Amino acid sequence: MRILVNGLLPLDSGKTTFSLSIIRLFNQVGIRLFPFKPIAGHNAWYSFNTLIRSEELGILVGNDALKYYDETKYDIRRINPFAVLFVPIDLEKISYNVSLYNMIMEYGFPYLIRLSDCINGTDQYFVNSSADIYVPKSMLKFTRNLALKFNAKLYDKMREIIDASPQLVDNCTIDVFRNYENVIIESYNDSASPTYNSTNVDYVFTVSPTKAFLIKGQEFKKALSLFSIPPWNVRVSTLMKYLKIGKSFEIDVGERVAKDEILDILLKS
Repeated sequence: MRILVNGLLPLDSGKTTFSLSIIRLFNQVGIRLFPFKPIAGHNAWYSFNTLIRSEELGILVGNDALKYYDETKYDIRRINPFAVLFVPIDLEKISYNVSLYNMIMEYGFPYLIRLSDCINGTDQYFVNSSADIYVPKSMLKFTRNLALKFNAKLYDKMREIIDASPQLVDNCTIDVFRNYENVIIESYNDSASPTYNSTNVDYVFTVSPTKAFLIKGQEFKKALSLFSIPPWNVRVSTLMKYLKIGKSFEIDVGERVAKDEILDILLKS
């Protein structure tokens, strides 16, 4: 079974928490789901613990992938083949241009990128060649250690790599499907699907605060076919009006977990 989880909101839809609860539900009946988050970004300022864990594990990894790893112990390279570490910039270094500062902080300043080859188990690292110009010294003293540890290559077109990431990691989607019968895929932000092949699923859950909406995979692909742009550029909020919702599920406040009825429906279908 293949399940895709995407989010109605750009932030804090609850995709990872919901996906983890689905994994635990399936574990109760002896079915292991492989957690696949092909593309992920996190901010060193808000998630400093990820720097420590990345040092310990010897690989750049963010919050969501760590949660999946800690839950399942599957290979992080396969769980998350593309990881981006964002950092804050220094307002003084851009001459107190607050508008520019807000724009960069909203989109994120990419400091370090890991691109993994899921098949060969190798990693490429890229570090932003403009980091010394814009990043506060207090942050650089920590992030530089990671860049050195991973022998990161200086690069000045980090956004180009990020924009190309859905294509760069889609071979990992194929590899995961080949090696694991049961997979749960988490999209990023409010993208309909993180890669082309991630649309080849049996079910889709669109998650929002308090509710999750179940859509059959065929209905999902039918709705996506109305768009001429790649699925990662289709916002879930735009797609919703074209989707045939099979069923909606309440998510309890504070718990944010999938209910047993979800398991019953998926296994009986």
